[in-house]
Amino acid sequence: MDRVMGLPFKVSTTTSNFMIGVTAAASAGLYLRRGWIDPGLAMPVMLGVLAGSVLGARKLIGARTKVLRLVFALVVTVMAVEMIVNGVTGKL
Repeated sequence: MDRVMGLPFKVSTTTSNFMIGVTAAASAGLYLRRGWIDPGLAMPVMLGVLAGSVLGARKLIGARTKVLRLVFALVVTVMAVEMIVNGVTGKL
């Protein structure tokens, strides 16, 4: 979104993360109802995500865009390599 639409990097990344959260929230109720989520495990994860998002939102204001781009690129690269390795080794 930042390259094609000309949005600032911070705006495009927060918008993308928001949409991922909306998608996850929409499916969470279904997964919980089907019994695919352990509430005892999900609660601490949810609290950690909430605390991390609040802290991240506060730190984002003063963060430099170049550093954010680098961190984002590294995280996406590590996740891509992990997904490729899991796909090749059959761990799905």
